[in-house]
Amino acid sequence: MRMSAKRSKRISSGDGWTFNPADDDRPKSTSSGKKIVRLRMEKRKGKPTTILYDLEGVPSMKELAKQLKTLVSAGGTTKNGKIEIQGEHRDKFRVYLSDEGYEVKG
Repeated sequence: MRMSAKRSKRISSGDGWTFNPADDDRPKSTSSGKKIVRLRMEKRKGKPTTILYDLEGVPSMKELAKQLKTLVSAGGTTKNGKIEIQGEHRDKFRVYLSDEGYEVKG
């Protein structure tokens, strides 16, 4: 059986230390309306694929995917909380998303 890479949700304490999952170092969802997107490029079966992940503050992931696919005239999909677009388009997406008010990382 394979162990999961998820962090423990338990609150532990002992010998002068405490762990509270609310204090961990993971990025927190922004309630101030800030929109953040992360970009990366992977090769799948030898072909480049641009992936957008950690989509925070995005109102509609499918609508954003449609706009990006139309922008670069390429195919793509949305699954597992990610947008995957065929081809290497990080530079175009960075410019477009910045103009739309997103903070682009990666």
